[in-house]
Amino acid sequence: MSDTAAVLTVAQLNQCADGLLRDGLGSVRVEGEVSNLRRYPSGHQYFSLKDENASVNCVLFRGNARRAAPFADGDAVQVGGRAGIYPARGQFQIVVERLEPAGEGRLLAAFQRLKKQLEAEGLFDPARKRPLPAWTHRLGVITSAQGDVRHDIERTLARRFPLLLPVTLYPTAVQGAAAADQIVAALERAGAEQAVDVLLLARGGGSLEDLQAFNEENVARAIAACPIPVVTGVGHESDVTIADFVADLRASTPTAAAEAVSPDGPALRQQLGEIRARLEQRLERRITTDRARLEALATRLQRRHPRQLLERHDQRLDEQRERLQRAWRLNHERAEQRVHRARLRLAGASPGARLQQARLRLEHLHNRLQHQRPDRDLAARREHLRRLQARLEGTTRRQLDAQRRQFEASRRQLRSLDPTAVLQRGYAILATEAGELLRDAAAVSTGSAVHARLSRGSLELAVTGTHPQGTDAGAESDRKAAPGTASNRPASRSDGDPS
Repeated sequence: MSDTAAVLTVAQLNQCADGLLRDGLGSVRVEGEVSNLRRYPSGHQYFSLKDENASVNCVLFRGNARRAAPFADGDAVQVGGRAGIYPARGQFQIVVERLEPAGEGRLLAAFQRLKKQLEAEGLFDPARKRPLPAWTHRLGVITSAQGDVRHDIERTLARRFPLLLPVTLYPTAVQGAAAADQIVAALERAGAEQAVDVLLLARGGGSLEDLQAFNEENVARAIAACPIPVVTGVGHESDVTIADFVADLRASTPTAAAEAVSPDGPALRQQLGEIRARLEQRLERRITTDRARLEALATRLQRRHPRQLLERHDQRLDEQRERLQRAWRLNHERAEQRVHRARLRLAGASPGARLQQARLRLEHLHNRLQHQRPDRDLAARREHLRRLQARLEGTTRRQLDAQRRQFEASRRQLRSLDPTAVLQRGYAILATEAGELLRDAAAVSTGSAVHARLSRGSLELAVTGTHPQGTDAGAESDRKAAPGTASNRPASRSDGDPS
């Protein structure tokens, strides 16, 4: 170094270099891909222009920015301006005066190529995509644990569904070189665990370079291979990634994705209210119908109640008892009438009465003969009368014998019809304390009092046991019955019928 060289400050050195670049290069035109774009409130914009081997810093001041074409990260642009040094940092930069598109950038071109390839393979086919469950019981979220996206999703879920839908977080990087591999690992882990119903893959907005992880082929294939439905909410509404095309459902933002996978609390509340109203109406109609049916059944049951059936049976029993008593009285009266007629016939056919009639007739004939016949015929007449008397007496005796036999037959028949004759044969007529004839052993119970009418006198008995019809216990119970007690054996007829 020459001792005579002037000593410069750092600022002077940078200014000299800046002047040399400006004078030596003058205006330059450079083409490259925009990255790390930053826009400030002042209106100035700073970005890097890069290619495959190098990058250069660029600054676009507010005045020139108004005339520049719109651009974003990943866009291929062509800029024109002055090359120089930023003296404060000694940093090489281009002060951009003009900016215009220069065709698709590298990232955009790669995006288009991968999109065409996967579309040709059918990964974007709607028929391949799985429908979301009607109700999400547990949600899985793949995003950064420290980003605002996670909190936005949690707030959205709490707002829409206050019951708090359970969420499983699979934390991953969402930007940078390792982001794609971490997203693939999270998808594979969630698919293996099968612990959630839906996966939500989300991150906030950014440049094309920031969203590059969601445009990687391995991420797209992991989404397609995941057995759990995947919903994407990447970037802003205008941002579209390869992951959005492959996912089962694409939402415009992370918040919209959270709304798509969570139940709508107010809507559910309204729906439940409508369902409740319909159920109440249906229940009210059912209650009204059942009440009417119950009243009808109660009316039918009342008509067929055992008490009413018993009352009707009691009434029929009284009618049958009355009919039986009338029939018994009628038979008794008829029997008495037959006996009276038989007595009259017997009185009319009595030998004394017949003989008296014959004497009166003979006397009458004798008187007639005395007045109409001479004495000479009197002896012949008397002989004729004697013979007639003999014949009459023979005929009368025969008639008397026949009448006597008929009388005996009638007397035997009358005796067979006489209730007292039945009692004389050893039968008894049994009646309850109320005076009702006893026909069935089931009509009394053990300990009941029974009245027994005999041929001579009557007895007051107590029932010591009953045996249904058809059993053979009657004889045994008669042998064991104490004196003064009654048994329902068939020998003691209880039907009140003397025949």
